[in-house]
Amino acid sequence: MNRYAMIDGDGIVRGICIWDGVEPWNPPPGVDIVLQLMDDEACGPGWIYDMSGNPRFTPPPPDA
Repeated sequence: MNRYAMIDGDGIVRGICIWDGVEPWNPPPGVDIVLQLMDDEACGPGWIYDMSGNPRFTPPPPDA
């Protein structure tokens, strides 16, 4: 099983799911990107995704 980030159109992670990649599955409404996470990659709901960033995911600002 792999972990996937569910990301909305604004680049905000809406949730993390575990999926076997085999069984049919559709992300919930409002999710534009489903991206497999690397084994040691930190990510969580509310984090910000940057496709060209290193790291790809950063926590939200403290005042968010």
